[in-house]
Amino acid sequence: MLVSRTLCLFALYLLGHGLQAYANDSSVGDDNGGLLLTEQANIQMHSETLSLSETAVDVRYQFINTSAHAITTDMAFPMPAMYFGMSDHNAIADFKLWVNDQPQTTQRRLVVLLAGHDIWPEWKRLGWSENDMMSLMENGESPAGKTALPPSWFDAQGMPRFTVHEYFTWRQHFPAKQPIQIRHHYIPSLSTGVPQSATTLLESYGQSSCIDAAARKGIQQREGEYGADWALLRYILTTANNWQGPIGEFHLIIKKRAPGDLLSLCFSGQLQKTAADTFEYRAHDYTPPRDLEILFVRRPE
Repeated sequence: MLVSRTLCLFALYLLGHGLQAYANDSSVGDDNGGLLLTEQANIQMHSETLSLSETAVDVRYQFINTSAHAITTDMAFPMPAMYFGMSDHNAIADFKLWVNDQPQTTQRRLVVLLAGHDIWPEWKRLGWSENDMMSLMENGESPAGKTALPPSWFDAQGMPRFTVHEYFTWRQHFPAKQPIQIRHHYIPSLSTGVPQSATTLLESYGQSSCIDAAARKGIQQREGEYGADWALLRYILTTANNWQGPIGEFHLIIKKRAPGDLLSLCFSGQLQKTAADTFEYRAHDYTPPRDLEILFVRRPE
């Protein structure tokens, strides 16, 4: 697994883009040996219960093959781009999968996306390994003896046009007209760092996490001498749109680490506070309009 660390070459480029996140299940298909997300018009996501916190992500689905024939397809749980900026990132850990309550094995695959296509097979054909890619990212120089990468993969400033991803994949059988239960559980990766002021957090995440006046005031109230502690969790929800129709029954649960923590996110639904540390949302025939970027803020310990 690639390990996140501070880099020199890509720091400014990557810091200006999103951070690590997580995604709904999606069907995948081979694109010249690489992975490419595809739609599944005959399989419905009948329900999804998504529980998010700084310490755990738990996702429970029920899928139904609405066609008259069984379908077997490759499935993937795609991680968004691995970014190597100035923030700290812990790696995703303890990824587990169950199908109908039975543990399943997944395969980890590296995917390098350029213009919607997986070019990682081309890296390998050029003789590059994952370690070679890491070396390039760390010091901005190609390892000795390696074939030069195509100039079209980089912009005029030498910054990459591609993004690097991890996919957890497996082969899934969907019997006709029968429900299939799929569950994931893992310890998420978070973007975090030293305490930040309300002004800095607003500049960095104000738009993507919808920090309004009330949230900014709440952050100010949680500032210590050097700012407030914070963590950012992103989750790709819109891959649910690859399945047949909307999510039949959607249940979102967001849990804070402590009741006094503040959370801010862009969300079109009405979150209901169901406990001192928990917010929930339920919807029928739900089509996710955007992905989630949740900012957690607390007083420094």
